[in-house]
Amino acid sequence: MQIIHRISIDSTPEIRRELATMGIVVGASGLVTFEIDEAYEAWPALQSWITRRDAFDLISTKFSKKEITEARWLALEPGWQHGYPQPEDTHIGYRTATYDLTDFCEGCSLGLKQKAPFQMKAEPRWGRRSILQLHWIHDEFFVTPEIWSAIFRPHGIGCRPVLNTKGAELKTVVQLVVQEEVGVKTEGLEAERCTRCGRPKFLPVVRGPFPPLVTEPSSHMAKTREYFGSGGSAFRGILVSQDLARALEAAKVRGASFTPVAEPG
Repeated sequence: MQIIHRISIDSTPEIRRELATMGIVVGASGLVTFEIDEAYEAWPALQSWITRRDAFDLISTKFSKKEITEARWLALEPGWQHGYPQPEDTHIGYRTATYDLTDFCEGCSLGLKQKAPFQMKAEPRWGRRSILQLHWIHDEFFVTPEIWSAIFRPHGIGCRPVLNTKGAELKTVVQLVVQEEVGVKTEGLEAERCTRCGRPKFLPVVRGPFPPLVTEPSSHMAKTREYFGSGGSAFRGILVSQDLARALEAAKVRGASFTPVAEPG
């Protein structure tokens, strides 16, 4: 497991000199971005520098193949996002068309319950990929009908159609239906409580594995009961079994990746 920092800052002669003392060479002008593993020998000094310079620091975790294949459960992560839910004139448009807003909070975005099929402008431009997420929708996955039929259906995962803006069913995409919900252990997670509805959500997990589960799902795919996100973003984690993950890997399905779920301590 590697903790990776993607750091961005406006380059100046002074910034370049400071980074050079830590063995980091960046461009001469404009916004520069570089990646550093926390195992880098100068990381402690660089960490202090990031704080002092208020550099933008995007943290992620890179897992080994062994860590992924040995995990019993994995969080399914999007490899790309393609298109926007329709109608996209405003966020209200697609929400009203797709969700029951009875328990929805505009302050934190918790409480959406799907009531109708998602709409897309047109058939996705899949290229060599077979699984995607829409922009703004971080806890639903969409796949080609062929991948659903070959991999997800045999694992007991349902699907629902996706429509275009005229109400016609699209032919090259379906939405995966994830019915089971499971809790995760939230000790140590940083929470954010909405000032309007009072409900909590947790900041996205970017360091290390996904939090351990309270109970093991009975199916091959589940959603967390807990919400993650910050500000106006809220989503639930999507979990898959190792068996389903291996089936996706064997079929060389592109468009998503996996984060190991930690075992309960």
